[in-house]
Amino acid sequence: MAASCLSRQLSHKAITASQFLEHFQRAWSESRLSWGGRQANRRIPRNLGLAVSGGADSMALAFLCKQLQEQNLVDELTVTAFVVDHKAREESSREARTVATWLRDIGLQAQILELDWPQGTNVSAFETHARRLRFQALGIACRDRCISALLMGHHQDDNVETTLWRLCSGARGAGLAGIPPIARIPECHGLYGVSESGSSAVLLPRDDRAGAPSALVGNTTTSVVPDKDEDKQPGFPMATGGILLCRPLLAFPKASLLATCHQHRVPYVSDPTNFDPTLTARNAIRSLLSSSSTPLLPRALRAPSILSLIKSSHALIEDAIAHSNNLLSQCRLLDFNPSTGTMLIRFPTSQTQPQPQPEQIRSPHFQAQVQSLTLRRITELISPHPHNHFPLPSFEKFTAEVFPSSSSSSTPTNRLPFTLGGIMFHPFQPTSTSTPNQTNHTENENTWLLTRQPYMRNRAPSLALELPDRESEDIYSPWKLWDNRYWVRAAVVPDKGERDSDMSAQYTQSELDGVRRCYDAEGLSLVVRSLRQSDLQAIRGMADGQGRGKKHQHPALAALLKRLALEAPGQARFTVPVLVVQKNSGGNAHQVPLALPTLSYRLLSASQAQSLLQTSMPWTVRWQWMYKMIDQDPLKLMGWL
Repeated sequence: MAASCLSRQLSHKAITASQFLEHFQRAWSESRLSWGGRQANRRIPRNLGLAVSGGADSMALAFLCKQLQEQNLVDELTVTAFVVDHKAREESSREARTVATWLRDIGLQAQILELDWPQGTNVSAFETHARRLRFQALGIACRDRCISALLMGHHQDDNVETTLWRLCSGARGAGLAGIPPIARIPECHGLYGVSESGSSAVLLPRDDRAGAPSALVGNTTTSVVPDKDEDKQPGFPMATGGILLCRPLLAFPKASLLATCHQHRVPYVSDPTNFDPTLTARNAIRSLLSSSSTPLLPRALRAPSILSLIKSSHALIEDAIAHSNNLLSQCRLLDFNPSTGTMLIRFPTSQTQPQPQPEQIRSPHFQAQVQSLTLRRITELISPHPHNHFPLPSFEKFTAEVFPSSSSSSTPTNRLPFTLGGIMFHPFQPTSTSTPNQTNHTENENTWLLTRQPYMRNRAPSLALELPDRESEDIYSPWKLWDNRYWVRAAVVPDKGERDSDMSAQYTQSELDGVRRCYDAEGLSLVVRSLRQSDLQAIRGMADGQGRGKKHQHPALAALLKRLALEAPGQARFTVPVLVVQKNSGGNAHQVPLALPTLSYRLLSASQAQSLLQTSMPWTVRWQWMYKMIDQDPLKLMGWL
């Protein structure tokens, strides 16, 4: 097997730096343009990270990146190579040091990342744990060095092997499109600055939007000044950034990478277990594909045919996305409120759908796939699940609920709520305050209110915020992802008696230390969880305690309940995050709601919280929040952006 690889590489030429740059640039620019929430930047990043194992693939990648620097093909290029020491064998540390030395000899910066295995790790799931720890270590290292692109050495042979393996496993459609040249870094969901986060942008709705029912339109806020009503803005903060994986060698066969290493005397290691066809199914496929003198596979399963299949699958995906974009443009996003996780969408009706031209008519199966793809893209805007969490077939049986057949004369009138993709679909019922235009039957017959699915009993997410050490210069807790929808952080600061804490206020280190000592001594902690009925009862009790009684509702409480009714109707209000302070005493935890951070609403003042906790509390809280990173294309196509 090794001899076969050597003979193959001798018939291939080494990859030049200009060829490498051409394919790198193409992979980056073409993929970047399809990423929602990111700037359409055709220029490759100037600060690159490399994942280097020491094999020929990654060592060739490292050499070619160094050539970009030496030949000045990319201005101001910085390259850092990362070598992972798995700490799984006695030799792993020595091998990592050897590879790092090779990289430094090439002229690259090299950093060894040692994996920290938790106690009790299941040995039988070693590969799964190793993959997670490896990507998290790489992601954190990139974040710490302000690297936005991590390059990997996957090549054309890997692409063919992966696709053939998926074909044997029964994959169809997108599963046969091969290895993506650009992808989100895996295994890092919820790591701030690594997975779809690290910076923010404010999305502003279009000024010319019209027809949105007033009963469901609510302002959203920025994260810069989150707890002062007068600072509200018409947009909302959305997380951006994160690390992308880039595979610039997918156009080159393995033999070209070997030729590159041999011609330029780049050292590498070769793992003999990769060539034993009896060890793994992947090795068996590799062995079958490598037998070039006597082909062991039928023509349809050989590399040229698989590459053609990958190309065809890509074309089908692009065609489906184009049709999905057309279908999204027929929908109208009347309201999008990330502060409460709600959307109001007017889907097309049988009367409003344009009649397709004869050349545009596609098979019912393709139409169902397009409608499923469109529904998934819509639900992912407010879903509490990661991107592509639900397979497309799970959406198919619900497409008829919102996309009526063009052959149907009317939309069903007995519409019922349903749950899909973590989202609750409610048939929209105009309120008594709606204008005549809003209650028009034709316009509202296929309008749906989308909210986060209600939590299952005892399954509502709860997130403890860890305040920084007293020596830290940052007063805020680290950013944490709550319910896979909101990035949140908070700070404990001195209460100087203002109605709301001034975000621009400055505090001395002694003031902050005094507050933290009191906070820690009282056994207090900050928690983000979903709003509960008991929270409203506690607030109502505080309002009644101010002498108004039950007959005269406190104005602030009345305003809050009205706002929740407008922006988070029904059970949706109990999916809104609330910031609470928790006091641990005698094994019991007593929680007091402080604020609705995404609504920029302070529920209780510091003095009120102090009374409920029966403790001295000369501090108050500040908070910041960002919505999860989402694809902006559906917002644009449905007329919100």
